[in-house]
Amino acid sequence: MNLIVADVGGTNARLAFQKNINSEICLIENFLCTNFKSLEDIITVYKKKHNIISENMSIGVAGPCEDNDVVLSNNHIKFNKIELLKCFKLKSLLVINDFVSQSFTFKDLLLEQNKEKSEILFNKLNLKKIKNGTSRKISTLLVTGPGTGLGVCTLKKIGNHVIPIPGEGGNACFSPNNSEQIEILTHFLKSHKYVSFEDLVSGRGIKNLFDFYQNKNRSQKLNIKAREIAELANEKDPNAISAITQMYKIFATSILNGIFLNGFRAGVVICGGISIKLQNFLNQNIFIDEFLKIDQYFDYLNDIPIYLSKNESNGLIGAKECFHDSYFKKTYMIYNK
Repeated sequence: MNLIVADVGGTNARLAFQKNINSEICLIENFLCTNFKSLEDIITVYKKKHNIISENMSIGVAGPCEDNDVVLSNNHIKFNKIELLKCFKLKSLLVINDFVSQSFTFKDLLLEQNKEKSEILFNKLNLKKIKNGTSRKISTLLVTGPGTGLGVCTLKKIGNHVIPIPGEGGNACFSPNNSEQIEILTHFLKSHKYVSFEDLVSGRGIKNLFDFYQNKNRSQKLNIKAREIAELANEKDPNAISAITQMYKIFATSILNGIFLNGFRAGVVICGGISIKLQNFLNQNIFIDEFLKIDQYFDYLNDIPIYLSKNESNGLIGAKECFHDSYFKKTYMIYNK
């Protein structure tokens, strides 16, 4: 049995192919969503390019997808699961949140009890340790990271299985944690009815914060994209450095809020291309500084390990693994009867 897998975000759609249940994914392609009218068009182009015939598909999408009608959060793409199933004459179709598929790549972090094998697993998963800590596998694991938006998913071990708990945590209300962040919130409330974490922790968040610091410092206004702001930061531009550093401080607050709500004492895994590219700005001091503000819970917070995933294909790998997992087959898979 072969399988087409897709990871469809706000900016890009990545597709890959699994030849059989025992093989790794291959034929990875990246498509810019704005170049296509629909997801069906993207899949059709991919299938024709590689001359693929497949009756099975697993798709991670950036947005809620419990209903048959799926609308992505940060672009124009929308589709109906039943119509997609019929369009490509599929036998089975799995549609899940993109951070569910990302997170499921890390399920073995909760399942593996052997310390030596865990170290091997870290290397296999291409994880970089940002902050030391003690992983309590009986608790929950957070997988999160900025992209076009801010993705969030919780993993919980139940018996010998790991269950993902999807959410839209990036849309939680931004909670400022110092006087400068209050100034940032006040600034954006002039043009926004509501300011979420992902308004500030994402690709557009980098640009929003860069524009804020340009205005605050009365600098020459540069209308540039997040990628160019990152390049400016590497060239020591003060506004770019302030924007990216502030983004990660706000990200740390988002993670801290999540820890108090859901535990996450098994650890935190940060995913996504933005953090891979900006990893020089991502260090343990950002988290420790935020944790130190809460004296009575510092030891509790500081004992949680934090990792950066350096693999940009987690969404595709996770889509494959979810498709073959019994929980997803029973809960989310739809079949052409």
